Amino acid sequence: MSLSNGQTPHIGFSTGALERGNYRDAVRWMVSHDIHSMELSALRFDELEPLVSSLHELPLDQFEYVSFHAPSSFRRDQEDRVIELLQPVHRRGWNIIVHPDVIYTPAHWQGFGEQLLIENMDRRKPIGRTPSELTDLFSRLPKAQLCLNVAHARQMDTTLTLLWDILRHFADRVAEIHISELDSRCRHQPMSRGAVMDYKKIMSRAGRSAPVIVESMLDSNRSSQRQHELLLAREAMTAG
Repeated sequence: MSLSNGQTPHIGFSTGALERGNYRDAVRWMVSHDIHSMELSALRFDELEPLVSSLHELPLDQFEYVSFHAPSSFRRDQEDRVIELLQPVHRRGWNIIVHPDVIYTPAHWQGFGEQLLIENMDRRKPIGRTPSELTDLFSRLPKAQLCLNVAHARQMDTTLTLLWDILRHFADRVAEIHISELDSRCRHQPMSRGAVMDYKKIMSRAGRSAPVIVESMLDSNRSSQRQHELLLAREAMTAG
């Protein structure tokens, strides 16, 4: 799914943001709160196989948009196994979000086509942070799309110039947006009013929408804050 003018974006949560490692409870919470978009998260390598194996057991009927976040860290010798395990996700037609520093062999990922979403990175990573770095990645994976992480770009450049430049260069590739705020240790946290206003300024200039996934870490004792974060995300994605 790519950006298109005049649409209200689907907004939901990453399962990893709601329940670290407990995707079943995260999905159940979203079902009970009538949320229709989500990203299934297997950020750690050892979470990938159990999650993929249980996809047929999850209550997914109400979801209009589902994506899948591949592990964010694994060794080069594990790359082919990760790609193999992601095949059932690919067959379901879901977008697959991947961090660029674990794409060791781009040719091996080309089979995912436009379902492969490369996520722009924060200052911890050596690649995938700027338009020039992303251009290099897309030259090797020309059908891949972009998962625009607005918090990563805002952390790299608080003037928001970088965020706008990424969006301007790759607007036609943006297939999903990650939203949250990063603390000083690069951990995803609930959004401040300042972050909401910053995102609102940029996204209102863009005039476009894509599925929005909230990555703010909100554990099971913060149900009311989860719902408030959804409202903040919707405000951030709405033109002022």
